[in-house]
Amino acid sequence: MDGVIREDWAAEPSVMRACLHVWHALSNRAHQLDHYSYAELAQLADASDESLVSKALLYLANPKLKVLKTCLMYEFDGQLIELPDDEVTHYSNGEAVIHPQFGEPIPKSEIFLCFTPGARLQSKDAA
Repeated sequence: MDGVIREDWAAEPSVMRACLHVWHALSNRAHQLDHYSYAELAQLADASDESLVSKALLYLANPKLKVLKTCLMYEFDGQLIELPDDEVTHYSNGEAVIHPQFGEPIPKSEIFLCFTPGARLQSKDAA
């Protein structure tokens, strides 16, 4: 994985370092959390530039690497509930996210972006 990250980001060493920091931190954990916030992963990336961290996290969430998976959550009755994958797609396209129970749009201010361990980390955790 290190080689892929290094090759893909050779032209942008700061993004490469952030990706490697996150990859190493997560892949060396004994157990994965169910969800990671942007802030938690930004801290692991050891970078303060938000655009750089965003690039790194989006890269690690791409289908080629499967290190992270992007998810959306909303609060309902004091609980955080994960939205289905199709709503993540709608959100990514700038479309409204529909409340699965009520069928009404959820205001963007009530939607939380987070990340779950992708298939690559899940398979490592199961081993």
